[in-house]
Amino acid sequence: MESLEIKTLVDITQTGQTKFKSHDRLLINQQANWNTFLQVLSMRINPIFDEPPLVSTRKIEAEEFGNEHKLDKEYKVWEFKFQTERDGALTPSMLKEDFDLIPVINELEESIINNSDAFRTNGSAQNIVFKLADKEEQAQ
Repeated sequence: MESLEIKTLVDITQTGQTKFKSHDRLLINQQANWNTFLQVLSMRINPIFDEPPLVSTRKIEAEEFGNEHKLDKEYKVWEFKFQTERDGALTPSMLKEDFDLIPVINELEESIINNSDAFRTNGSAQNIVFKLADKEEQAQ
């Protein structure tokens, strides 16, 4: 099995809430982003994971995300770790291609201004990164 890690500045909180279970738009929209995220991820593999995305508030590292995001400011970062059944079945560069410009709901709990309402995998507005956790390979 191969381990991968995805970090994003987009709110992908897994709440389990839908319009049939809740009237809380925040929880419903967070779950909608999680569903979109998981569906894109599942186009090539069936991800294996035990934990939902974890969120922390921290300063980002240089070149971790697009340079539109300031290094001296703290951001909420969602981190999701998962495994694939087969080594080499999924690479960071495949994920970078799959996720680019996938629509998301913004203005939830994220601390960025996402003017494109989408995952951005490159450029100054990059808000999601992918890497092989075992080998530290990151999509370029």
